[in-house]
Amino acid sequence: MISVIIPVYNVLPYLGECVASIVAQTYKAWECILVDDGSTDGSGDICDEWAKKDGRIRVVHQENGGVSNARNKGVEEARGESIVFVDSDDTIGAEHLWRLANAADADLVVSGIRQICQDEQTDEMKPKTNKNFVLNKDSLTDFVDLNDKFLLYGPVAKLYKTSTLKKHAIRFPVGCNYGEDLQFNLQYLEYVKTITQVDDVSYFYRRGTETLSTKARPNQFFQDYEQWQMLRAFYEKRDLWSQLSKELLYKRLWGIIYDGIFSTATSNKQILSIQEIDDLKDFQHVFHCSKWIKWCILYRIPFAFR
Repeated sequence: MISVIIPVYNVLPYLGECVASIVAQTYKAWECILVDDGSTDGSGDICDEWAKKDGRIRVVHQENGGVSNARNKGVEEARGESIVFVDSDDTIGAEHLWRLANAADADLVVSGIRQICQDEQTDEMKPKTNKNFVLNKDSLTDFVDLNDKFLLYGPVAKLYKTSTLKKHAIRFPVGCNYGEDLQFNLQYLEYVKTITQVDDVSYFYRRGTETLSTKARPNQFFQDYEQWQMLRAFYEKRDLWSQLSKELLYKRLWGIIYDGIFSTATSNKQILSIQEIDDLKDFQHVFHCSKWIKWCILYRIPFAFR
């Protein structure tokens, strides 16, 4: 059985559509845990109504503690052998659970995501092929591809083993307002030996005009840089730090520095003081921008961007 965990907080316009997409699954062996995290807009009542309609749906009402706390509560309540996370303003296709459940057995199953913007434009990110692989240097190309497409950043469009989450007390960090999803996944990946990627897009992510990942954050540069450091530490610990993974991560670091200089309030002097600037000299080819910008970054000239 799959436990579908949905954290709910003030999503009245979208909640019904979300839960309806769970009920419509062709795969029937599921339970749905709706964690009402102190909603004040009537979302909690909608949760209770769905529970009355379908006995596979359970509702937990709790005081508002944030999305990490709500997801953690769902993990504690889960009775299934596997766990799938769905956000309460998103939907899943009718075969989403079936495709995850029927993929080759692995410690982690990853499928694709379709982002739907308010102007109805869409953007798809999905694995390049159906494949089961062991997480080691021999499969680094596949693992890097999943990272490059940001498919290992969030908890959705994945199938986790409940036993792994509970045995190792893997939880979302409470009190962290950005990057908690990546921290959760990196904790889980510590115990992952095999990954199955599914070349399928049946998770539909509703992207609003402003989210935590898109709106300006006062300490955006340092938050992004900290996530980058966590990723690098994981690659090094798992003996995956090679030319291919370096090209991926240093390309991302170039972008973090570039955005930091031109789109955040962090001082350029602070940004250009990070120790990895020197490493970027060997990875100028992975990031495209003006040569003078690269030169000023590499030689740490903060006043050039005033």
